[in-house]
Amino acid sequence: MIGIIIITHGRLSEELRDTAKLIMGEHAGLTTISFSAKESLETLKEKAAKAVEEYREGGCLILTDVLGGSATNVCIDLMKLDGVRVITGVNLPMIMEALQNRDRLDLPNLSAKVRDGAARAIIDLKEFYSKRLAKKE
Repeated sequence: MIGIIIITHGRLSEELRDTAKLIMGEHAGLTTISFSAKESLETLKEKAAKAVEEYREGGCLILTDVLGGSATNVCIDLMKLDGVRVITGVNLPMIMEALQNRDRLDLPNLSAKVRDGAARAIIDLKEFYSKRLAKKE
């Protein structure tokens, strides 16, 4: 099973995990790492490396919050390892997509599916319903 690691500033990673659990139930192989202003980058690097090591056998997909942020920057060295992929811009649909598909896809295909699913999940609701109404007419 491919492990999922969510690394974010603040408690966002825990909140996303808890919300996914509320919707989908408990999932093994899902690790969250939070980063606060009180922590050093070295501490964050150590936490991330430890989490990746736990999933090295089956591979892991790391989901981070912001490109260029500390939570993402500490992953640059980790993504050089075999079996590690990193996607930025984490959101709830990404996590749900990853959890639903990690047992049936390999890591490169899972990464692509999660990335593409996140983009499809961003919808201007007014535009969506306007197009839907136009099709019915």
